[in-house]
Amino acid sequence: MGNRGGASRRRAGLPWRMLAVAAVGGLLLAACGGDDDDDAGGEESTDTSEETSDASELLGPEDEASGEPVRIGMVSDGQLGFTDNTDELRIAEATAEYWNTHRGGVGGRPVEVVPCETRGDPGGAADCANQFVEEDVVAVAVSQSAVGESVWEPLHAAGVPSFWFQTSTQGVTTDTESSFAMINPLTGLFGLPVSVAESEGADRIAFVVIDVPQARAGLEGLGPTILGNAGLEYDVIPIAPGTADMTAQMQQVAASGAGVVQITGNDAFCIAAFQGLQAVGYEGAITAVSQCITDATREAVPGEVLDGTFISSTMALGAEDDPAYQLYQAVVETYGQDVEDPTNATAMGGYTAMASLLSSLEGISGEITPQTVVETIKAMPETDYPGADDMTFQCGGSAIEMLPAVCTNQTLRTTLDAEGQPTEYEVVDATDILP
Repeated sequence: MGNRGGASRRRAGLPWRMLAVAAVGGLLLAACGGDDDDDAGGEESTDTSEETSDASELLGPEDEASGEPVRIGMVSDGQLGFTDNTDELRIAEATAEYWNTHRGGVGGRPVEVVPCETRGDPGGAADCANQFVEEDVVAVAVSQSAVGESVWEPLHAAGVPSFWFQTSTQGVTTDTESSFAMINPLTGLFGLPVSVAESEGADRIAFVVIDVPQARAGLEGLGPTILGNAGLEYDVIPIAPGTADMTAQMQQVAASGAGVVQITGNDAFCIAAFQGLQAVGYEGAITAVSQCITDATREAVPGEVLDGTFISSTMALGAEDDPAYQLYQAVVETYGQDVEDPTNATAMGGYTAMASLLSSLEGISGEITPQTVVETIKAMPETDYPGADDMTFQCGGSAIEMLPAVCTNQTLRTTLDAEGQPTEYEVVDATDILP
């Protein structure tokens, strides 16, 4: 099938273990392979010295905060049976330390992070929210959570603002009072395939989607409006979970004349879809949610199929020439000695969540309360996005009318190489296609 992708612009220099994206009614987390290799030779001290010097330049001059701390909560699902998200808390504290040392804290006062783990349990999530209320935090940052609604409801009821990196919780995204969501969940669902259709000159998209209500809801509810506005024809091909042979369905896709196929499901579902597309000789562009791409996918799907596949991303994780990623690395190197896996999207998600909240508060002055925090965030100017260069955000409710808490309609896209690894990034802005 060859390389179906077009040229992008930002090289991903490190392999990924995890790529996070909000889409299709929930957070999709995918394990992507790779380990850092550290040389044990005699040149290590020289390299470390050079890296330290580079980190100092990236962090900038010192501007130390002083006075009474400003307490900000940080939520993580923490240690679960199948994964460990506690790096979110570690890097959030490292981010606060960087802010306190180089960015003057919040309103000149140092940030004190109040961490809490939900353990993926709704009761634990409610306990975290109640803890934050009792400890007088002025805001709460969340990277992602499987029990986000249970965190949000008590906070919202108490008037404590919550700032989310990734969420599709309807209460959060539609709130006009005290909630903020960095990433628009609709961008991952529609922005990527529409942008690829535009760049590839396609006029029809086939959405191959796992047949569960959460995955179909966005397509059925908003597909006619969004894709109609983009001037695109489309087909939705729902396929039952566990379907091992999708050749018949992919033959339907090929016969439809679709120039782009968007695959939405878990890795087993996506493997069958990739294999079905190969079996019928499909030659158009393929886009997929990040959950599709795991080590299992790389082993089961030939490189010639993966090569050129488009994936959506919310962070420039691994892009060594991206200034935002370079700053993240410098923060980890200087203040995050206890961060266990900085190349994992869990860690960078914690950084992006906390850094986004703190960036949105740079104009605050005077008394710092939940109310003044909300007022400051709603009045913030357009600001650089801490997760990637050339992306911006602004949380005043202007990004998308139907989701007033959303702060940006931008995201990133990348193509895979023949080994199933991300290559380069480019910014996708879905503003023009959204209602």
